[in-house]
Order: sequence, then structure tokens, then C-alpha cells
Amino acid sequence: MKFPKITITLLLLLSQVALAQNPNEALASLVKQAIEYSPRVKEQVQLLNTGDYRIKVQESGLKPQISGEVGYTRLDPVAEAVIPIQGFDGKLQFQPHNNYNTAVNASYVIYDWGRFKAGVQKTLLDMQQQRENIESLKQTLAYQVAQLYYSIIYIQKAIVVQQDQVKLVEENGKIISDRLKSGDALDYDLVQVQVRYKNAEIRVVDLQGQLEKQYIFLSALIGSDARKQVPANAELQYNYPIADAQGAISEAVTNNQDIKTALARENALAQEVKISSMTNLPQLAANGAVGIRNGYQPNIDAWRFNTLLGVKLNIPIYTGKRGAYNTQIARINLDAAKQSTEAQKTQINRDIENAFNDIKVATQKRTLAERNVYQAEYGLKLAKARLVNGVSTPLEIQTSETAVQEAKFSLLQYDYQILLAKLEISRLSGVKL
Repeated sequence: MKFPKITITLLLLLSQVALAQNPNEALASLVKQAIEYSPRVKEQVQLLNTGDYRIKVQESGLKPQISGEVGYTRLDPVAEAVIPIQGFDGKLQFQPHNNYNTAVNASYVIYDWGRFKAGVQKTLLDMQQQRENIESLKQTLAYQVAQLYYSIIYIQKAIVVQQDQVKLVEENGKIISDRLKSGDALDYDLVQVQVRYKNAEIRVVDLQGQLEKQYIFLSALIGSDARKQVPANAELQYNYPIADAQGAISEAVTNNQDIKTALARENALAQEVKISSMTNLPQLAANGAVGIRNGYQPNIDAWRFNTLLGVKLNIPIYTGKRGAYNTQIARINLDAAKQSTEAQKTQINRDIENAFNDIKVATQKRTLAERNVYQAEYGLKLAKARLVNGVSTPLEIQTSETAVQEAKFSLLQYDYQILLAKLEISRLSGVKL
């Protein structure tokens, strides 16, 4: 008989562990659904794909550029000369009136002093910045889901507290109703209880409306009905891996997604400075052409095969200091981006410290609220006993009921505040959900 009891105990323990894990799995599942469904994320991923084609476009600039040309030109008048030959005036025409030309032209950049590689590197850095933007968007979406998830749990628990209050008012109403029958209470006392009962029910309806609103928001994020995806046994618990503010700040320096995005932007702007400073560099290119055309002596109307081959070095001499101005603009943008990153780091450090302070204050308040719940419930128990024995008034009961309700709501709110602060620390530290 001992073995079955041990087996049953183990099964119960395992089932409890499974139930405890389900809420975390539920949140992870909701986050995954939201990221996979998000049209905004899909849009940014599609835009990222254009980066590969931008690089291909840049690479095409270093490949031979070949084009075909077919042309016709009518010239009037044309250059000609009259030359006396054996007593006769001969006319020599240097160019036909009707000029025809067909050719295949080709050009090839031999060397550009690093401008092509700099341009490709700039595109790669832009793509990295876009990737960081996508990760930032995913993280924001994940924490939005988490906040809605825990908001639903909070409201569910608030509904339970309010429903307990409804039952409590109902039970005390029965006591007053019995006393009314025995002549120990007034109709006014019973009416007051009924009003409190209806007010308590109205608060339940309000909370249920808030709960439905959170479900609507969460369903919109994940693209499906979220009402059955939040476990009934879920608790207001979130374990974050960082113990103090300094540890969180250190993590944020390397893992905070906003900082990573800002640094990627700095890298792209630094490359922009380099590209702007290369504006006045020369370019060495080869060009050639093969075709047929007319206009060659002695028979200028006959079509003849012709070729062209050359090398050209293009050296910018003066462009009105355009390159210098563009370089200065790029440097200003880079300096501004660096200042923005530093301001962002300062704000993150401040928000982390504030979040830890919120946890400290809420934890202290929670300890006091926990004691207050015990005292309020004990006071209600005494007031109830006094009411049954006819030595207290309904007002005393009402005051005790209100104290219990406020104490339980305060305890619940402090738990929720602590959890939200932990979520904020995790978000700022770059923890992925």
C-alpha cells in the first residue's frame, strides 16, 4: 500500500511543477506568435532584403558596361572643296549629308582608389543598422505582449478579490437580514448593505470590461484569440537575472537594443564621412567600341567597319568645395549621433536606477500591506462576531469590509508594481523574452 501512495504523491508533485511551468511557456508562446504575425516586422524584413540588391547594383558598376548604339544624322551643309583636276573642277566632299552609325560601346572601371569598396561597406553598415532596428522592434513587441499578459493576470486576480468582497457583503447582509427579522436592525441597515452589494457587483463588471479590453489588445498583437492562451493558474511572478542596478547598467551597455541600434547608426555615419572625403579622388577607366558607319574617304557613302580603344583618367580639379562641404555635414551628423547615444545611455541608467528604487519601495509597502491584510481580516472576524452577538453596528461591519478590500487590493497592486519594474529592468538590460 505504501508504493501506490508514494506514486500518487510523486504524480501530484510533477503535475504541480508542470502547472508552474505552463505560465512561462504561455508567455513565450504568445511572444513567438506576436513576432511571427507582426506585419510591421515582416515589412522591415522585406526592406532589409533590398540591401542585398543594393550591393549587387554597386558591384555592377565595376563590371564592363556594354551598350548598343544605332544613329542617323542629316547634315546640311557639309564641308567640301573644289580641286582642279586636268582642267576640270573636281568636288571633294569631306562628310556625307546622310550619316549612319551602328556600334557596340563598352567601358570598364580599372581603378577607383577605394570608392567602390567604401560604398559597399556603407551599404553593409546600413543593413546592420536595419537588422538592429528589426531586433529592437521585436523586443518592443515582446515586452508589449508581456505587459498585456501580466496585466490580464493582475485584472483576473483583482476580479477574484472583488468577487470575494461581493460574497462577504452578501454574507453580512444575511446576518443583518436575520437581525431585522428579530427586530435588532433597521430597514435602513439592510438597504445600505444592498447598495454596497450592487456597488461591489458594478466594480466586478468594470474589471471584467478592462479584462476584455486587454484580451482585445493582446489578440490584435498575436493575430488570434488570446482568451484561452493565458493559464488560469498564472501568477504575478517574473524572475529576472540581474541583482543590482550596476549589474543591470553593465548589461545594458552591451545588450540594450536601443544602444546597439544607435551604435550601428554611428558606424554607418562614420562610413558616410569616409565616402564624402573621397569625392575628389580620380577614376581610371577603359573604353572601346566596335561598329560600322559611313563617312570614310574615298567613298563616304559606303559602310565600313571601325573600332575604338582608349583609357581615360578622370581627375576632379575643382567642384566648388562640394566634397569638403558634404564631408563636414557628415561629420556633424556623426557627432550629433554620438551625443544622442550618450544621452540615451544616461537615460537608460537613470531608468534602471528608478526601476530598482520602485522595487525597493514597493517591496517595503508590500510587507506592510501583507500585515495589514491579516489585521483587517482579523478585525472583520471580530466585527462579524460582535454583529452576530448584537454588540456592534452595521457601520462597523462596513468599515471592516472596506479595510479588508483595500488591504487586499494594495497587496495585489504592490505585487504588480514589483513585476512591472522587473520587466522594465529586463527590457533596459536587453534581456530577451
